Amino acid sequence: MNIAERLESVRQEFPECKTIAYADISTNMILSTSAETELRQEHLNSLCKTAVEMLGGPLSPPLRSLLGSDHGEGIFKVIIIEPSEVGIFLKSMTSPTDALCCVCSASINLGPFITGARHQLDEIGQDE
Repeated sequence: MNIAERLESVRQEFPECKTIAYADISTNMILSTSAETELRQEHLNSLCKTAVEMLGGPLSPPLRSLLGSDHGEGIFKVIIIEPSEVGIFLKSMTSPTDALCCVCSASINLGPFITGARHQLDEIGQDE
């Protein structure tokens, strides 16, 4: 499967996932997306910026500090819960520049979704 097919498969398995984007957080670029509706570039840029800031940028050290010293190796998952949607940002455990940026409805079942999305992210890393 190529990257676009992997992203689409996540959305097919989890219909509550409205947008999933594959990003290179070292270059601050979205490389591929699958979305319920077409998104403006500004929205994709904002998703990527959030991933960069939370998973490895300026907000990462304070988050690691808040989580305690045993999280010094980095942050690989950030979940932002809002009343109507959930933002889920996953950084690859094997390729630290790869990340998924996901926007889901508030009804998403987080455990299975994160497991499924992380599996596809790991597979993308092996495909490269």
